[in-house]
Amino acid sequence: GGGGRRGTLQCFAAMDDGENIDVDLGSALERCSGDLPLLSQVVTETMQTSLDEQVPKLRQAIAEEDVTQVHFHAHSIKGASATVGFLSLSAAAKELDDIAKVGSLEGAGGLVDRLEVEFKRALEYFEKHTKGIDDALGRCGGDTDLFYTIAKEMADSVLPEQLAQLEEGVTGKDTGLISGSVGQMLDASETIGAYFLSHLLKQASDDTTKAEKLFEQISVEVSRLASFWGNVDAEEEDDDDE
Repeated sequence: GGGGRRGTLQCFAAMDDGENIDVDLGSALERCSGDLPLLSQVVTETMQTSLDEQVPKLRQAIAEEDVTQVHFHAHSIKGASATVGFLSLSAAAKELDDIAKVGSLEGAGGLVDRLEVEFKRALEYFEKHTKGIDDALGRCGGDTDLFYTIAKEMADSVLPEQLAQLEEGVTGKDTGLISGSVGQMLDASETIGAYFLSHLLKQASDDTTKAEKLFEQISVEVSRLASFWGNVDAEEEDDDDE
């Protein structure tokens, strides 16, 4: 895809397979009023239902050359996946939707294959993201309020400050500063269960020259975490619905 637009950069996260996935869970969480358990439920149900029910229907519609049904299911997946923050998946569904809209199904089989791959990658991403947070919450003794407070603080100010130090180290080729910053950031990201940031920082801590290559991705993850935790509603007791 054309990656020239810097504005979209903050959504990209690196998967273990080295590929990037375009994801914005911060906005999805905002649509769930900052309720993390609700986000998990909505994402899992939406994605699993689409994958288990709509993808087979898409394949059937393509086999039957039913353009209307292909358009219907592709359009539905495009909207649902964007709502839960999986933008790569939404883009893959849009490609299929676009050809069906003009009455063509040329190349549709390959596009459904790609769509299925994006589904699996999105589910894997969310599973790792959620497991990281759950494990970190467990290390906090399951105290949600305490954990949310720590995570918000880390994501909002601690990690961005450490990132600024890392940038200084990278710019000045100061291996001591790079190594110290990476170590501090790794501690912070593991404390809040930031799986993907931790994954990048582990690579940078093994080899400080990698910190420069990975700096852009590390920076992307830090801003993604700030957006995500900034939208988490820590005030569970706020039940004044009158």
